[in-house]
Amino acid sequence: MTAASNQPARIFVVEDDPVMLRMVGDYLEQHNMQVVSAAGRQEMLQHFAVREPDLVILDLRLGQEEGFDLLREIRSRSDIPVIITTGDRRDEIDRVVGLELGADDYVTKPFSLRELLARIRAVLRRQEAGRAVIQRDPERSRYRFGGWQLDRRNRRLYDPNGSEVALTKGEFAVC
Repeated sequence: MTAASNQPARIFVVEDDPVMLRMVGDYLEQHNMQVVSAAGRQEMLQHFAVREPDLVILDLRLGQEEGFDLLREIRSRSDIPVIITTGDRRDEIDRVVGLELGADDYVTKPFSLRELLARIRAVLRRQEAGRAVIQRDPERSRYRFGGWQLDRRNRRLYDPNGSEVALTKGEFAVC
C-alpha cells in the first residue's frame, strides 16, 4: 500500500522469464500489491502510457534488450523507484553502474521473495518520506522543503522566513 492513497502499490515487473514473472507477480499480489507485467521494452512503454507505476522491478537481461538502456529510458521519463534484478551480473561494477544510472536497489537472482518484498516496501517508504519533505506545486514550478521554497520558474529561493536568498547560476543549476 502507498501511504498517500491507501491503495495497493502498483508494481511493474519487467521480466522475460515467464516462470519468474508469474512467481514474483503471484507473491506480490498475495501481499496486497497490484502487479503489471511486461516482457520487454514495448510492453513496458505501453503500460507507462496508461499509468505510471509506484515502482518498477527491472530484469537487466531481457533477451536482446539491455536492461541498462531501459533503466536510462525510465529515468529520462520519471523518478519512480526502480529495483534491478539479474542472474547474470554478479560483478560489483554492474551493481555500481545500475545504481549510478538511477536504480534504487539491486537484487541478484536467485533471491528470496520475502527479501524482495521487504526491499520494495523499504523503497516505497523512502519515496513517501521524500514526498512528505518536498512538496511540489507543478502549476507554479515551486518546491517546498523544510520551510524553504524554491521557485524554479522565477529562479528564486526563499528561506523559512520568506526572505529571498540569492543563488548563483551554478547553485541554481544544481536545483
